[in-house]
Amino acid sequence: MANFLEQLPKHLQQIAERVNVLTPEAILCTPKIQFLDTRTRSLDSCVPSCCPNDVRILKEAAAKWLAETPVSADSLFKPLVNLKWSRLTFGCAALDRCTGGGIVTRGITEICGASGVGKSQLLLQLALCVQLPRTLGGLGKGVAYICTEDVFPSRRLMQITKAFEARYPEEQINYLGNIFIEHQYESEPLLNCVCNRLQELLQEHSIGLIIIDSVAAVFRLYTNFEQRARDMRRLANALLSYGDKYNCAVVCVNQMTASSETKGAELQEVPCLGYQWANLGRTRMRISRVPKQIKQAEQLLTVRKLEIIYSPETPNEFAEFLITAEGVVDIPVANLRKSTRF
Repeated sequence: MANFLEQLPKHLQQIAERVNVLTPEAILCTPKIQFLDTRTRSLDSCVPSCCPNDVRILKEAAAKWLAETPVSADSLFKPLVNLKWSRLTFGCAALDRCTGGGIVTRGITEICGASGVGKSQLLLQLALCVQLPRTLGGLGKGVAYICTEDVFPSRRLMQITKAFEARYPEEQINYLGNIFIEHQYESEPLLNCVCNRLQELLQEHSIGLIIIDSVAAVFRLYTNFEQRARDMRRLANALLSYGDKYNCAVVCVNQMTASSETKGAELQEVPCLGYQWANLGRTRMRISRVPKQIKQAEQLLTVRKLEIIYSPETPNEFAEFLITAEGVVDIPVANLRKSTRF
């Protein structure tokens, strides 16, 4: 509602625009802490650009505006709820049930797991699912895919794309034309890409998913851990602001490393980058292999498991799945073992 913003003092307009809360309904429903949260602005300065009194004046102005413009109470909340809790399907029923509908379009979702466990396979499927219409669990948008380790697996993407075209023949989607790929193997070029060039891409194209595969490949090489913490905060700050502003999902892959703790006689594996990175994410999921194989089309396929380590809105559950030539799929009903809570 441009007229509402125009009647505000300039510094209040800047506060609303920085937090991407642009309507009086949104201003009233947004917690005060979000206006003061450092994640919504540059972390180069610790000096707040607004104070609680500014937020109070902003909310009072929004309330006065709405008092003069009759609206239904229902309209105050419905658009915000739909925007805040949009989810992106995995394209696999078992994983969607486990996660409550897929990847949420708020905060950073971390997918961790050992090398070769199937993380990139899941990312490729998400890159296609996000392009599906909302009626099929997608967002009808493209994806920004940043590789920091290996070369992007274009052949495998083509294989899964053909499976999607056969699965959804009625959808005329140019899957390959909506995936924007970047390769960055060092921290400074990666930060420049995310903080500057990615913003330009989001302004020019409709992007519903940002993928970084992986954060560990760049940040685990640091020897100055204070600088690493600052750089990880810069990266997370930019990603969180994009998620809020453009209503897109953010998925970062993390590697595993051996822990000093043991489980039985074996060393335990934990996600890389420690608590410095763990505290920046909203949700952490882990993929692992299950000591179980299923025969399908004359092939023995290893069962994989996705488990939710922590999430503010989803219980700690897990689901089993397979990786086939067509992508990530459910285990056939005859072999399905029901997922249970921990």
